Amino acid sequence: MFFKQLFDPTSSTYTYLIADDETHEAVLIDPVIEQLERDLKLVREHGLTLKYVLETHVHADHITASLALKQATGAQTAVSNDCNAQGYDRMLEDGNVILFGREEILVIATPGHTSGSVSYLWRDRVLTGDTLLIGGCGRTDFQNGSAEALWSSITEKLFRLDDQVLVYPGHDYKGRRVSSIGEEKQFNARLAGKSRDEFITIMNNLNLPMPSRIHEAVPANLAGGAGLAKSDGARMQVASDAAAPLRSVSAQQLAALTASGKLHILDVRTPGEFASLRIAGALNVPFERLDPAALLAQFGSDTQLYCVCQTGTRSQLAADRLRAVGFTNVVHVDGGTNAWTSADLPIVRGERSVISLERQVRIAAGLLSMLGIIAGALIHPAGYGVSALIGAGLVYAGVTNSCGMSMVLARLPWNQASA
Repeated sequence: MFFKQLFDPTSSTYTYLIADDETHEAVLIDPVIEQLERDLKLVREHGLTLKYVLETHVHADHITASLALKQATGAQTAVSNDCNAQGYDRMLEDGNVILFGREEILVIATPGHTSGSVSYLWRDRVLTGDTLLIGGCGRTDFQNGSAEALWSSITEKLFRLDDQVLVYPGHDYKGRRVSSIGEEKQFNARLAGKSRDEFITIMNNLNLPMPSRIHEAVPANLAGGAGLAKSDGARMQVASDAAAPLRSVSAQQLAALTASGKLHILDVRTPGEFASLRIAGALNVPFERLDPAALLAQFGSDTQLYCVCQTGTRSQLAADRLRAVGFTNVVHVDGGTNAWTSADLPIVRGERSVISLERQVRIAAGLLSMLGIIAGALIHPAGYGVSALIGAGLVYAGVTNSCGMSMVLARLPWNQASA
């Protein structure tokens, strides 16, 4: 049996290396980018073939080395499907089995710390990530965490394992390395002797500060983590350069990140839309007036910028333009303010309501097309040309992912209302 528990002192993260003795195929669980060289050295020294890099969840306190390990070894990366991450090869579901050599790991969905948290059961031990810690458990106040879900995950899944099963957590801050299911049932300060309601009350009143690296860690980990720099395999960079896929977060994830108050949200809608409703603390930088170079001089290339619009279309275009001038930490908000309001998240509303620019474009295009057809039928056949031009414009907008009509409409008086 090959099993190594490794430790990153900065984030107090445990990483686990497991290998099959006969085939030397291996898996690495919860790697930390700062420990990449250590982990690669171990793989080489023991003659291992890294088959999988597994995550217990999207981490908020460190950047994963999943992408770098994939680049260096060809391993497949995997995370829970419920993490809504985009940069991984395999999306895991409850009950999935990870096969390597003659060994197998059972995936147990254990949401609560985050909505996508999982635990891994291998032989006589369970790797619990932040779901179950030695003497405690992970917090539930960000990344769609839920004290109710965590109680169910621990008491209805993990605590139903045999008492002798060893518990290997994702973190420990007191030098402890391993516990057991039986010990945690009996001695865990947050769970032992507690009712469900008592546990929920405890978890909802922890009032902990946000992890110091949450703003860089969560977006990077949603995209697979950090990769090897092309110029030097010993140096690392976060996978956020202009050639890398645009990173995105959900409205709920953005709401969790705003709790620390150290966030730059660029709302690229028109001033009228912004005045109608907005996310608290957002800065209105209308897309048609976007000056990436000026923003680069104002903020600096490493500043984390979250781009939001009504639905997500303009924000993606804005993010691409910002990355093109040198911003390295630009994140797009999926679904924009529509997703934010649908999730019932706090919103600042103005005294007047303005139809979104996307709807204005659809209304204007439809109206002009109808008028062209009517004019062509009743006045002169040349009227059909108006409809043809509108159709051609829509095709061009779809191909180029740009829209001249929206640029015109954005400058109309009702879209220029101040907040």
